[in-house]
Amino acid sequence: MQERPETTADLLAFALSLADAADAITMRHYRTDHAVERKDDGTFVTPGDRETEAFLRERIAEAYPEHAVLGEEQGGDAATDAAARWIMDPIDGTHNFMRGVPIWATLIAVERGGRIEVGVVSAPALGTRWWAGRGLGAYRGATGGRAGAGERIEVSDAATLAEAQVVVGDVVSTLDRWPGAQALFGDAWRVRAPGDFWGFCLVAEGAAEVMLEGAHLYPWDIAPLIPIVEEAGGRLTDAEGGPLQGAGPVVASNGRMHDEVMRRLPDAGIT
Repeated sequence: MQERPETTADLLAFALSLADAADAITMRHYRTDHAVERKDDGTFVTPGDRETEAFLRERIAEAYPEHAVLGEEQGGDAATDAAARWIMDPIDGTHNFMRGVPIWATLIAVERGGRIEVGVVSAPALGTRWWAGRGLGAYRGATGGRAGAGERIEVSDAATLAEAQVVVGDVVSTLDRWPGAQALFGDAWRVRAPGDFWGFCLVAEGAAEVMLEGAHLYPWDIAPLIPIVEEAGGRLTDAEGGPLQGAGPVVASNGRMHDEVMRRLPDAGIT
């Protein structure tokens, strides 16, 4: 078999084709009767999750047999010396998917040399997709779009909390994680809780300035969002403001107010 090229643009194009295939599967399962199961960690899984990940793994193995894969449902190696590693969440927002809420997406990333190089977030029930490649920019378009076919996105230029729309993933864990979050919410222009992938994408496209996620995220929850936010000009850090290691709580912002947010989050007494 002829070896496929592995430029960032080529990997992104293939990731977008995987998203097209995933959309067809997930939408076929969406708002139908689910044989829902609860996993050992207490979260839920549907046939749509399992079918989507299995199909994407087959496609990757055919195209890039030398690459590794890490997925939410079938696992994989946390560390690998493979040429590249694909990281995927077949349905991010499974609880929404189960209840017919359209805020869910397939997340696909490519990691090379310890860096997330490509990210795709496809939300077919919202009809929207976000994607990015290192050095190629970040984009938003309709589901079914291709690299370069969407609108290039950038974070907002708001510089103060008084101007900021703050979005939150899990509200309870965010308030538990950061004692200063409640006071920060009070000083922000507006606070909403879309949850899961969407808050990060809103920051990337300039519709929000700060995204707080106090729950423990896994690599498949956050990896595809890293290049999308960063290529749009934003910043992501861990719960203490350090370099993001690909798991755990996450703070994302447009970058301009990141240091202020991180200064205020740990201390409920700071105003």
